[in-house]
Amino acid sequence: MVRKASKLVLVFLAAVIARSEDKDALRQQVLNASHASRIDDVEMRPWHLKVKFELYGRDGKVSEAGAFEEWFAGLTLWKLRVESSSYTATVIENRDGDFRTRGAGPIPLPIRAIERDIVYPMPMGENLSNTVPHVSRVKLEKLPLDCIQLTEPPIPASMSPTFCFDPGDGTLRAITSRGSWSMVRNKVGQFEGHSAGLSIITRDGNVETASAEVVDLSEIAVNDGLFVPSTDMDKVTDMHTLKSCKSALTIRRP
Repeated sequence: MVRKASKLVLVFLAAVIARSEDKDALRQQVLNASHASRIDDVEMRPWHLKVKFELYGRDGKVSEAGAFEEWFAGLTLWKLRVESSSYTATVIENRDGDFRTRGAGPIPLPIRAIERDIVYPMPMGENLSNTVPHVSRVKLEKLPLDCIQLTEPPIPASMSPTFCFDPGDGTLRAITSRGSWSMVRNKVGQFEGHSAGLSIITRDGNVETASAEVVDLSEIAVNDGLFVPSTDMDKVTDMHTLKSCKSALTIRRP
């Protein structure tokens, strides 16, 4: 009887360890995908990005259209120029601080969100140890995807993002969050060893809220004046409008 009980304990412990290792593997898969899907990772060489976008109202009609260009040479060395029907300005971050076109407010969040979804669609910290992974399979845009949701109590599960990957190559294809919000990467390409979203659509339920197409994504040579503010720009302190929170699933930069 003692031997049988000992065997049962060993089997139970082995099962617990296996489940723990599975969760660690899922967390690592998400972390690896986070780095692979962002084009502003620390290892990236300088690049230029140009994107055309449209925002849509609840009636499905275009409420705003425009484009933005970004020049990147490091996490704290970048420039972003936005031109749309409601907002036009340039912002720069360099070693001296943050700068923005004089008289312009922060970039509107719907436009900033498009830039985020293309440049770093999986914003998060490096420590995922407190998260609990949940696996599912969904069909999005008629494509079957393998999905991992990371919940982190006490944050409600409905607020926790779910990351969905191509079952063939593991490429990030979609993110869902807040119950009804989704972002689908319709077209993905390789750039400097990373998977870049070249065409995206966001939805709130069945309503399309935004779409964007990458016009150019290419490496550049950095010149001395590229990240120097022009005379019509002022130093600002409110540029980083999306603050980090205690969750491991945080937004890193605005």
